[in-house]
Amino acid sequence: MGRPQNILITGVPRSGTTLLTTLLHAVPNCVALSEPPQLRSIKHGLASPSDYARRLVELIKDLRREVSEGRPMPIRRDKTTRTVASNYWRRVAVGTEQRMEATFEVRHEAWAVETADFTLCIKNCGQFTSCLEALTAIPGVVPIAVIRHPVPCLLSWRSLSLPVSNGRLKFGEQFHPELRRIKKIEDALLRQVRLLDWYFEAYHRHRERLHIIRYEDLVQSPDLLRRHVDIPADHTLPELQSMNQRPEYDWNEAAMIREYLRLHGRHVQHFYPPE
Repeated sequence: MGRPQNILITGVPRSGTTLLTTLLHAVPNCVALSEPPQLRSIKHGLASPSDYARRLVELIKDLRREVSEGRPMPIRRDKTTRTVASNYWRRVAVGTEQRMEATFEVRHEAWAVETADFTLCIKNCGQFTSCLEALTAIPGVVPIAVIRHPVPCLLSWRSLSLPVSNGRLKFGEQFHPELRRIKKIEDALLRQVRLLDWYFEAYHRHRERLHIIRYEDLVQSPDLLRRHVDIPADHTLPELQSMNQRPEYDWNEAAMIREYLRLHGRHVQHFYPPE
């Protein structure tokens, strides 16, 4: 594979896409933007996924120019460490209650790039997966999808209050009848499992034109990124720790989730066979 200059990072929400973005942002001559606000400006009034792809191509050109000119770009920094945030949300105890808290703050910073052909990475799970077929057809763009074991992934969804926690992908509902059907399901866990399976179905269907990275493989061997991205040989990738056993997950639900996945996770099973 030649040097990828434009990388689109997508994947199952809460699967490690932010972690991947953080790792790539530390690579020399690489700028990785996680859900840049400019994506909001191109998602309105769309006629089709192909229309979205055309707008995204223009946005990539604009972003490359702005980076080259040294214009400040938004970046999410960890509130505690001030490093680029690799996880955006956590649950914290407040008395006897639990609440969701953002772990990041947005800052605007300019980055010096070594050459004009620097690698630009843009991350978005919902938008990019909803338009995946059109995006995989863009010349000169490398799409990467991150997936994660479905049980801890769903437990993460259920531990937070996010749109996916409600089994919704609102952006994609305009293009995909299946998403409109899913939102009408009364059983919350079934909505979540069906939505998760929808993500996995998209990645399986486009697997020949898509670079797929399992979160568990990335954590075990970060150097696998070199198979997908041109990373200098002298750049050291950090050791990583798996978040699959986080204590805030309700592990009492694991058996029920496995049963729902067995019954309704047909496409998940292409990547994670039933245990």
